[in-house]
Amino acid sequence: MSWNIDQDSISLLAPELPEIVVRRYCLLRKIYYCSPIGRRSLAAYFNMGERVVRREIDILREQGFVAIERKGIVLTTAGKSMVKSIMPCLKSFLGLTALEERLLELLKIRRVIVVPGDLESDAVVLLEMGRAAARVLRECLEPDMVLAVSGGTSCAAVADMLSEAPAPPGITVVPARGGLGEVVDYQANTIAARVAQKLRSSYRLLHLPDSLSQEALQMLLREEKVREILDLINSARVLLHGIGTAEEMARRRGAGLREMGRLREKGAVGEVFGVFYNDSGDVVDRIPGLGLYLEELSGHVENVIVVAGGRKKAKAIAAVAGNHSRDLLVTDESAAREILQVEEGDNLEGGSDIFVPGRLPREGDNLSRS
Repeated sequence: MSWNIDQDSISLLAPELPEIVVRRYCLLRKIYYCSPIGRRSLAAYFNMGERVVRREIDILREQGFVAIERKGIVLTTAGKSMVKSIMPCLKSFLGLTALEERLLELLKIRRVIVVPGDLESDAVVLLEMGRAAARVLRECLEPDMVLAVSGGTSCAAVADMLSEAPAPPGITVVPARGGLGEVVDYQANTIAARVAQKLRSSYRLLHLPDSLSQEALQMLLREEKVREILDLINSARVLLHGIGTAEEMARRRGAGLREMGRLREKGAVGEVFGVFYNDSGDVVDRIPGLGLYLEELSGHVENVIVVAGGRKKAKAIAAVAGNHSRDLLVTDESAAREILQVEEGDNLEGGSDIFVPGRLPREGDNLSRS
């Protein structure tokens, strides 16, 4: 006898099953990124009693997913494999597969990956986005190509989560733009070097600020070495970049009150590479610089991978990613739901409160949201 059982049937038979699966995944994911970690730290993170956490950890240990060492709790090989392989099932439980399909239709882009949770309240979500984007990046790599990467915390997370394994031969990694002169770990040069080291590939750097006057630009363009690296950047076949909100990026680029007011009047909501976009995806302002511009990407750029999340970036993501059809978007659940609410007027209840630090999922949670 054969059985044709779907998720809804399983939920009817065992309504507590999704809650158990998600709860234990939450624990495994936290241990994956933060091990070794103690029970007390897990209890504090999830705002749960140590007795409850101890019971769950004991079950996971009996199943062979975690081990308890002197320094704390760590994942076993089986536990690491479970964290990496359970996501398709988990997305189905949480309604994220349907959420991805709706974003594909709305934004008209090639591929969307939605990671459960909200990076604005849980730093682990950013690492999960980085891991997902790192997998996509490796899928795009081919021999003898140029890979351009931008700066920012999202691209830094991709570099952190990229596995250390050889890429196809002949790959060169370059920064997509110059630097903003801020935290060195988030500069495009630094991230390009880290990505190249993980891929065991070569890299070239652009030791110039991102924002320059027209006079400075024209002078630099006369330098042979500058033109050489710019030609290399503009031959990239894969581009990895983040998206910033217009106001935050204008402030980071040193805009004054007058410039900020002008951007608001123009309706700027998002920024990439010094170019500001309104909610229709139109360019409304730009800051001159050296490197790539999205609207000027030539036909040889085959894959544009966008990594951005957080509810506050929803309008920026929709404005930029939704108007460049080649993009592959990796985002978090909070941004995805906010984009649909803003663009479609949907009232998507709840979101992924089960993934917010402060608690594990409990009985009565609605884990199947569409």
